[in-house]
Amino acid sequence: MVGGGPIGVCCALESAQAGARVTLLEREPEVCPPVSGAYANCGLLAPSDATPLAAPGVLGQGLKWMLDSSSPFFIAPRPSPALMRWLLLFRAACSRERTRAAAPVLRALHVASARLHDDLAAVDGERWGFHHTGELRVFATTAALEAAREDVELGASLGFGIRVEEMGGEHARRLFPSLRCDLAGALFFPEDGHLDPRRFVRSVARLATEAGAEVRARAEALSLGLHGGAVRVQTTQGTFDADQVVLAAGAWTPFLTNSLGLRLPIEPAKGYSVDVDRPTDFPETPLYLGDAQVVLTPLDDALRLGSTLELSGWDMRVRPRRVARLREAAGRAIGIPADGPVRQLWRGPRPLTPDGLPVIARVPGRERVILATGHCMLGLSLAPITGRLVAELAGGKQPSIDLSPLSARRWR
Repeated sequence: MVGGGPIGVCCALESAQAGARVTLLEREPEVCPPVSGAYANCGLLAPSDATPLAAPGVLGQGLKWMLDSSSPFFIAPRPSPALMRWLLLFRAACSRERTRAAAPVLRALHVASARLHDDLAAVDGERWGFHHTGELRVFATTAALEAAREDVELGASLGFGIRVEEMGGEHARRLFPSLRCDLAGALFFPEDGHLDPRRFVRSVARLATEAGAEVRARAEALSLGLHGGAVRVQTTQGTFDADQVVLAAGAWTPFLTNSLGLRLPIEPAKGYSVDVDRPTDFPETPLYLGDAQVVLTPLDDALRLGSTLELSGWDMRVRPRRVARLREAAGRAIGIPADGPVRQLWRGPRPLTPDGLPVIARVPGRERVILATGHCMLGLSLAPITGRLVAELAGGKQPSIDLSPLSARRWR
């Protein structure tokens, strides 16, 4: 396994439990390091989120936002053939037909993964602060509320059976007494949950080790190639030969697939989060501010403010305007001072595919290499089912979910 994020550790756990001999290679000194795309993300488990990133209307809204460095979706102007290819593929994926085809795939992954999250949490959930208490999404404007209703209606038309309760502003304020902004309405999704992503990844890595896997930190994979009947991985700690290799390196995966002759259209989408003190009256339920597209997640005595999608390549500089936008949105919603103390400021790259679906498949022409990447902003939610599917693939079993829509061949 290459990659020590939520996908990698779940793949390692499932494969080790299936009886495989597993070595997990992580480039940093520890699994889920601060530079990863999972260390301090919003921590949401969102089976209700069945609409892929690429959907009708997203492109038009994105074009309005893309040059505003404080907007929810920002593209830093730069000459990049890879970005141009990604944008063209993204535009093609934003059709109604493609969205209706992709949504059932995403929903099936979410439902299966939610069950596995519950199974894991039944034994060890306290280690990572697991809560299955739903998510409240509030909307200050009628336009934002209507857009959210359209997503719900899409799911209903496709027979998803997503549980949702619509409520007025007064009802929402009874659930969240600290809400102070005007509300056009709210939607409550009881299927959703949340956890601490850092604690989850490190705990699952420990479970994988207990199941027989070996975790090798400071082992950065540099290239892959076939050597006899094995896959040879060149790393900063020497050479590893394996019968099969799973690439679960998130946004870093394309660097490795290039050596296999596969150009994956995955962009590193930078996200931000800010941890502040949790107000005493903030319940054990995440709050999504629909107009600002900001998530507020309770994590013990901290409150995590997270959002933004920034396509700026591998430029990981912090843009102050984006951080300020998170804090201002939280201030308008629940009165947290925009200049108050900060416990932690984080940013990290998420692996963004043009159609919003992950890649879970063998590499075409390199069947000993399995891809488990491109989960966009859903890696934490979909990690357990990805681990299960990878273990089934590696073990020669029929995958429990049809993987044909998740093939790397779909962009040829």
